[in-house]
Amino acid sequence: MRLMRFINLRAAPILVLLSACYGYYPSVSPAPAGHDVEITLTDSGAVALARQVGPSAEAIRGRIASDSANALVLAVTGVRQRDGNDVDWKGERVAIPRLLVTSVQERRFSRARTAVFGAAVAISAIALRQAFTGNGFSFLGSGTVNKGGAK
Repeated sequence: MRLMRFINLRAAPILVLLSACYGYYPSVSPAPAGHDVEITLTDSGAVALARQVGPSAEAIRGRIASDSANALVLAVTGVRQRDGNDVDWKGERVAIPRLLVTSVQERRFSRARTAVFGAAVAISAIALRQAFTGNGFSFLGSGTVNKGGAK
């Protein structure tokens, strides 16, 4: 029993540290090759790239393979359509002319999201531990049996 308690106490911080959260944030400078980005397309960009990425594309996610003044080449991991559907890709390369792009957002580590998620996991773990170790409380009374019968 002591070994399990020791393992639980050691595993909780490790699980919290491994639960990193990421988000897409506006890129302050041109993202270098190898960075994960989400590119939002213009309306004309969605029409022009429909044959390559599918109809009604709103945004394209992927890793920058190369970057030039005229175009970004992405190893595409997903396409978000205007109706909210996400289509997964397997790293196929697509050249996206910069004229068809409204914004480029870079995928980065989010300290705030990670802290909130870590706190929620820690609180949940403490609540579950209290609920299942028998150290909780009961509204059922003292638990004694009255042997004298009903009064």
